[in-house]
Amino acid sequence: MALTKLLSFGALLSLTAAIDPPRQPRQPLGNGERRLTYNETTPTALNRATSQTVSWISGEQDGSFVTVANGSLVLENIVTGNSSVFVAADRVPEDYHEYWISPDQERVLWAVNYTKQYRYSYFADYLVQDVASGETTPLVADQVGDIIYAEFAPTGSAIAFVRGNDLYIHDNGEVSRITENGGPDQFNGIPDWVYEEEIFGARKTFWFSPDSAFVAFLSFNETGVGTFTIPYYMDNQDVAPPYPRELDLRYPKVGTTNPTVQFNILDVATKEYSEVPITAFSANDTVVGEVAWITDEHSAVVYRAFNRVQDQDKHVVVDPVAKTSEVVRERDGTDGWLDNSQAIQYIGSISGGNSTGTYSNSSSDSYYIDLSDESGWMHIYLHSTSGGEPVQLTSGEWEVVAILKVDTARNLIYYTSTEHHSTERHVYSINYATREKKAIVDDTVDAYWSASFSSGGDYYILSYQGPDVPYQEVYATNTSEPLSTLVSNEALVRNISQLHLPNITYFELSHPEGFTLNVMQRLPPNFDPSKKYPVLFTPYGGPGAQEVSKRFQTLAWRAYISSDPELEYITYTIDNRGTGYKGRAFRSTVTNHLGRLEPQDQIWAAQQLIAQNSFIDAERIGMFGWSFGGYLTAKVLEADSDVFSFGLIVAPVSDWRFYDSMYTERYMKTYEQNPAGYNETAVRKADGFKNARGGFGLLHGLGDDNVHYQNAAALVDLLVSEGVSPEKFQMMAFTDSDHSIVYNGANAWLYKYLTKRLWDEKQRKTDLVEQTHQWLKKRSLVGEQ
Repeated sequence: MALTKLLSFGALLSLTAAIDPPRQPRQPLGNGERRLTYNETTPTALNRATSQTVSWISGEQDGSFVTVANGSLVLENIVTGNSSVFVAADRVPEDYHEYWISPDQERVLWAVNYTKQYRYSYFADYLVQDVASGETTPLVADQVGDIIYAEFAPTGSAIAFVRGNDLYIHDNGEVSRITENGGPDQFNGIPDWVYEEEIFGARKTFWFSPDSAFVAFLSFNETGVGTFTIPYYMDNQDVAPPYPRELDLRYPKVGTTNPTVQFNILDVATKEYSEVPITAFSANDTVVGEVAWITDEHSAVVYRAFNRVQDQDKHVVVDPVAKTSEVVRERDGTDGWLDNSQAIQYIGSISGGNSTGTYSNSSSDSYYIDLSDESGWMHIYLHSTSGGEPVQLTSGEWEVVAILKVDTARNLIYYTSTEHHSTERHVYSINYATREKKAIVDDTVDAYWSASFSSGGDYYILSYQGPDVPYQEVYATNTSEPLSTLVSNEALVRNISQLHLPNITYFELSHPEGFTLNVMQRLPPNFDPSKKYPVLFTPYGGPGAQEVSKRFQTLAWRAYISSDPELEYITYTIDNRGTGYKGRAFRSTVTNHLGRLEPQDQIWAAQQLIAQNSFIDAERIGMFGWSFGGYLTAKVLEADSDVFSFGLIVAPVSDWRFYDSMYTERYMKTYEQNPAGYNETAVRKADGFKNARGGFGLLHGLGDDNVHYQNAAALVDLLVSEGVSPEKFQMMAFTDSDHSIVYNGANAWLYKYLTKRLWDEKQRKTDLVEQTHQWLKKRSLVGEQ
C-alpha cells in the first residue's frame, strides 16, 4: 500500500515557534574574517539558500501537500501532523523532470526523457502512474520523447496533451486526436516561439473548464512569419560535424508578419471543437494575452485581446455552448503600453458587505478580478462577467505585484504589494465584499515576502526571501504564530557568520525632474572611505523590470568582486526610468524611445555618486550588463560621456529592428509608426567606444534564439569599420550557446573573463600612451583600410 506511515510530521517540519536566529532588515554582513572566494559565488554558488516547493492538493481536510523527501514523494497534512509515503523512491522514475498529481490523488503524471526546446518548453515522454499499485504506463505507447505538454483535467480521468503540434485527449486508456492540422507552421494548444517567450511565458495554451466538460485552446499559424536560421556547430557532439545543424526558427521581427491566433472550444464528451472568431481587432492586428474560465462549471470563458502594439485591450467573454462572444471591457493605453498581467481569477457571486452599493449581492451576478494600472498604479479591480465599469479594490501610490490566492469562502484576496517601498514585497489580504485590508506580515519592516496557500485557503507557507537569509514557515490563516518551520537554512546562516561580507545598502537619488532612482550599493569588507575604489555599475534597466530589490543578494558574483582583496570593486545597481513597480508614469516615459532615457539616468546617477563620494575612483568606473543590460551598457558607452571608462557587454540588442515584434512594438510601436525612435536608439556611433579609456568586451552566444547573434555581428562591423582599436575591443562568440551562455562550460569561462577584465582595469595605468602597444603607435598602421 502506497500510503504507509513514514515518520512524524515534525521530522520534516521543524516545530520551532519562530525562526532562529531572528532575521534582520538588512543584507547580512557576517561576523568572521574570511572573505568570499570565486568558487563560492560563481558560476554556481556553493552557499545557496534553499527553498521547498510543494504541491498543495485538495481533500476532505484542507492542509495537505506533496513534497519530495529522500527520493520519495511524501504526503504531508498540517492538521493531523501525519506524513506518509505517496510514491516510494523505488517507484519514482530516475530521470523525471517534472511531476503532477491528479486532483483525486490516484495518479501521478511524470515527464521523463527531457529535451529542452526554448525558454519554457521541452519535449518529453510522459508516464501515468497508479498511486495504489505504483505501476506506470506510457501516456502514448509509441512516444519517442516527442510530447510537448500534458495535463490532468480538474475532474474525472481525462488528460489533455500536445504531440506534433496537435491536441489530444487521453481518457480511460483511449487516445483521441482533436486537431488534424498540426505541423511546422500550425500550433494547437501550445504557443509558437514568440507567444511562448513574450506573451504567455509558458508552454501551453489550453485550459480545461472547472467541470472538465470543455477545453478552451488557442491555435497559432505562422504562415508568412519570417525565418531566422541559427547554426549549431557542435550540436551536443564530441566532434563537430562537417556541416552544422541549422534551426529555421519562425521569428517575427519588427514590422513583419506576426503569427495569427485562433480561439477554439472543445467539447470533451464529443471530441469535437469549434472556432469562435476573434473580432476584437483585425486578424493581423491581434495578440491574445490571457484566457481564463469565469464560471464554476463551463458557462463562460474570457480572453484578453490586444492590438498589435499592445496599447489597447479588450476582455471578450465567450459562451462555449452557443459559441458566441461579447466584449465586456475595453481600455486605451496609448499614453504608453498595457501590461499582460495574466491575473484574471473568477470569484463568483458576492455575499455580505457592499456598503457602497457598487456591486450586486444577487447570487445570479458573478464577478472576476484582474490587475490594472489605469489609476496610474497597478491595483486589483473587480469586474462583472456581464460588463460595466470595474470596481477598484486596492488603491494608493504603490503597486500590487501578484495575486496569491482567492478564498471565495471568506471573500478574501491574498496578494503581495510594494506598499512599504518599491524594492520590497509584503503580503496582504483584502475582503472584496467589505474592502477591509489586513497585513499578513509586519509591513513596517524592510523585507521581501511571498506565500503559497493551501487549496482550501486555511493554511499557507510563508516565504521570507530577504534581505537576510531566506526561510519558510507554515501558518494557519486564523493564527499569527507559525505552526512549524519548513526550511530554516541554518547551515547557510552558520557559514555566513564565519565570513566578512560586503556591506549592501539601499537609498534613492532625487532627480531634478522630480523622480527618484532606487540604488543598491555594495561596499567592500574593511571599507576605508579615505581610499579610492574602482566601481562597477550592474543594471538591467529594461521596461517593467527590477534589479534593485531587497531579496537576499549576499552571495552573488558582485559580492565576490567586492570581496576579493585584489579587486575590491564598489558595485552600484540602479533602476532607471522605464523599470517596474514605481507607477505607470515612471514606466511609460520610455515609450517610443527605448535606449534614450535609460543611459541618461545611469550617467546622471554616476555623476551624482562621484560628486557625493570621494572614495570613488573616477578614472575606473565601468558597467556590466546582459541582454537589455548589455544594450544599456553599449548605449552608455556610445553616449561618450567621459564618465564610464569601460564596459562589459553580454548578449545585447544593438538595433531594435533585429528583435522580436511582440516585445519591441509594445514599447516602440512599429518601425513604420516610429522610424525616428528606432534610428535614434540603435547603437550606430563609434566615438564613445573609441574613447573608453579601459576598453570594452563584447560576448554573445552563437545559438541565441532570443537576442540573435546578428546584433553582435552588426555592432562588431560598426566598431571595426569605424576604426575602433583592437587595444580597446575584445570579442568572444560562444559556440551553440543560447541567451544564457551555458553550453559546454561557457558560463564558467564567461565569468572568469569578466573577473579578469575587472582586474585588468584596476591595474590599468591612467597614462594612455604607456598602455598602447608599440605597433599601434605607428601612424601607418592606425586606421588602415
